[in-house]
Amino acid sequence: MQALLAVVLLVGIGAGAGAYSGMFYVTGSQFYEPCRQRQEKEKIDGGFKDAEADNPSQAALWGSCTPIMTESMGNAGFAIGSSSPEATEDAKALASACPDAFTEMPVFPKFWYTVAVDVIEKNGGPSLIDRVAPAGWLIERAMKARWPRCVEAARPYIAKARNGTQSNAPKQ
Repeated sequence: MQALLAVVLLVGIGAGAGAYSGMFYVTGSQFYEPCRQRQEKEKIDGGFKDAEADNPSQAALWGSCTPIMTESMGNAGFAIGSSSPEATEDAKALASACPDAFTEMPVFPKFWYTVAVDVIEKNGGPSLIDRVAPAGWLIERAMKARWPRCVEAARPYIAKARNGTQSNAPKQ
């Protein structure tokens, strides 16, 4: 019985260490720190060109900032609205409850990660749990704090978009 307990304890410690180091996925802290560094470097460079990473590892982390953010928002059920005069009625309806592409999101989608970094920072930065929890949890928590009604408001529009896509799909 003690041997089994020792094995379970060792496996648990190993899994915890692996999660802390990001062996299984990108943790919240692993998302936030490099993406915040990228944002700072882009501000120094004027924001008109891609910031140059100091090494290949940093370049890989910086390249994942926007994909992780957009995937996390999509998985959480967020949508992006727009108050632009040219926006569709659906986008305009979402603009009051969700991130507004016209006023709150950078023009170029590759910089959208900065919205997540800013919101996380305004919420006090990553917590202790974010050292082992997936980045999506940190991003979702921060985005829900900033846009608490977005997921509920987006639900019918996301369903409408999915149904429209499915109805246009070729029959097999």
